[in-house]
Amino acid sequence: MKWKKKIQFMLLAMLILVCLMRIASAPPDKKEKNYKVSIIFRGNMDQSWENLKRGAEDAAADLKADLHFTASLEGNTAEEQLELLNKELGVSDAILISPVNRILLKEPLLELAKKKTPVLMFESGISGENDILLFCCDNKQMGRDMAETVLRHGNAKEKTIVFSGNGICSSVTQRQRGFLEVMEDTGNQPIIVSAGSFQPEALAEILARENPRVVIALDDRILENLIKAGRIYRGQNERNQLKIYGIGCSSEILKCLENGEIVSIAVQDDYAIGYLGVREAVAAIKGKDTKGNENIRYIITNSDHMYDDMDQRVLFPFVR
Repeated sequence: MKWKKKIQFMLLAMLILVCLMRIASAPPDKKEKNYKVSIIFRGNMDQSWENLKRGAEDAAADLKADLHFTASLEGNTAEEQLELLNKELGVSDAILISPVNRILLKEPLLELAKKKTPVLMFESGISGENDILLFCCDNKQMGRDMAETVLRHGNAKEKTIVFSGNGICSSVTQRQRGFLEVMEDTGNQPIIVSAGSFQPEALAEILARENPRVVIALDDRILENLIKAGRIYRGQNERNQLKIYGIGCSSEILKCLENGEIVSIAVQDDYAIGYLGVREAVAAIKGKDTKGNENIRYIITNSDHMYDDMDQRVLFPFVR
């Protein structure tokens, strides 16, 4: 009987030892929270945002974040974006927004930035100095470089039309400013079209009335419509030697660049903007140090160079 009591005592001691070890050991790691980040686009949620979405999604996968992409139905009013902002504030841990109006959205965004939910901007910003993080390229220098490209092609004295389309968006405003600064040095005074309809038929009417030799669109959606307008314009007179330049990237724009309908385009690294924006948004949620980047790279390319290594990485992020 003594050996049975010894075994029972040993088992009891082992059980107590195991319990003590479990109590003393560190608690099991809790599953890391998936942070919710809302991304509010300027304009419509179309193909022009695909590269940025890809970058954001890759960052979300790396950082275990859940993304919600959204855009207003009309795509061009501050009121709609404010409604989306207020809606997303209730369900998101951080918000990334490309402001459609640098003036009307300034005060609302500055007020929201004081609240608990981090607010960051991408592609376009708001007027004046502020502390809200922004992720974009140097849009003014991009505009200058596009003007230099136009001039290198022998267009210093050619009649030129600039289709800006959105003078209340900071990125477009800066691109126009840079473009005009360079053109002014040549004595060339381009026609600026910043209001009215930018549908293909309306743009074709402007082309027929003004008969320009060079046209440039400062936004990808206008560029797509300008390509269609150019087809209408050339169809009316096959001798028209219209040269189309633009800023922006989509599958349609790249196809037209490759087939020669567009001379050159400028494209910012949207993938990097999306990735960095989500990365810093998650850092802000965690209370870590964050920083913006307003010098993200961009390229100016044409059909001869669009498949060069660096250009291809910006235009087609899936090759990374």
